[in-house]
Amino acid sequence: MSQASLFDADPLAPAAEGAAGRGLVTSGRVLVVEADGGSRGNPGPAGYGALVREGDEILAERAEYLGECSNNVAEYSGLVAGLRAAAQIDPTAQVEVRMDSRLVVEQMAGRWKIKHADMRRLAEEARAVLPAGQVTYTWVPRAANGAADALANAVMDSRGSITNDHPSADSRVTVDSRLTADSRVSADSRVTDGNAPPDDDEEPPIPDVDTEAPSLADPEAMTIVLVSPGWAPRDGEEDPELTDEGLELAGAAAAVVDTIGHSLWPHLARPTVLLASPLVRAQQTAVLISEVADLGLPTVDDDFAATAPGESREDVATRVGRALDRLDESCGGCTVVVAAHADVIAAIIGTVVEAPTAAWDVFRIAPGTISVVRRWSGRGEVHVMGCPARLVVDSVG
Repeated sequence: MSQASLFDADPLAPAAEGAAGRGLVTSGRVLVVEADGGSRGNPGPAGYGALVREGDEILAERAEYLGECSNNVAEYSGLVAGLRAAAQIDPTAQVEVRMDSRLVVEQMAGRWKIKHADMRRLAEEARAVLPAGQVTYTWVPRAANGAADALANAVMDSRGSITNDHPSADSRVTVDSRLTADSRVSADSRVTDGNAPPDDDEEPPIPDVDTEAPSLADPEAMTIVLVSPGWAPRDGEEDPELTDEGLELAGAAAAVVDTIGHSLWPHLARPTVLLASPLVRAQQTAVLISEVADLGLPTVDDDFAATAPGESREDVATRVGRALDRLDESCGGCTVVVAAHADVIAAIIGTVVEAPTAAWDVFRIAPGTISVVRRWSGRGEVHVMGCPARLVVDSVG
């Protein structure tokens, strides 16, 4: 396995330099912006939350319901609102932005390209708020971004907005006090942005399979969740990025992965390992999965690459089998997520069930679908094949 760069640097992004290096005069204050956004359905009802801290004190809170849009647009909207609030407090302060969206952090730092039109527009708005040398970007785990997440969920519940400037210690309204019991979102309903663990008092879901089956009785059985990327432009580009619709399909797939082992297929282990094909679409899909399911950056595995020109099915079977053998050795009992193209997913399914390579054509894998296979004690089974991610999101959301 090898770790590869997901995207080239954005040529339009300003270089990340310190304030001193750009000749900026700053006040010496350091403000921290925490921002988050969510979309229930991706795209679906969405909102953002942002706050500005100085030390332990919250100086400003912003949140707004956005209507129907994608999770990434909501994340960027929260960033813009947070930066504007910080600039109102002190336009000469150093600002550290903390977000749990690795995609936004890497794009705003200029290391990844931004091709999605709405995201690019919002990124330009964010860059225009303060000089580049005054702003730094830090990725934080989802658990460390709870205050901004709570603000976002509050406005998604109320479909309103929150503006709170410079509250005193006596009058400051906490985020938790605004989230009444009636307005809190359950873990099951918060598909794309859900951070809360399941309620311990919830009734356990009814198993959808025979839980005494051999594959579930073997503690070393491995589950492999196969995610097919969405659409790419049909312009002949060798390794294209996802279209806007493809990004939406990837977001839906990410939402599905985040529910596996809980509200969806509860008898399976929660995903803990994330792999991707070297091609860009697969890596983009894996990055969205990593953000939503909190799995960390994906590892790129060359053995899951799409079929190369002139490569025989037997050659593909050899490298896919090699990758699966490695997973058998290191991931017994785990649920592994693999973002790969349709031909590779068909090869993985065929290898797991020991189908001859000539029969792989019967495994039809559409863009934006989820398949699940299991391996245990030298045996394999197909649990789910070619299930549209959007259909699952609609049924569990």
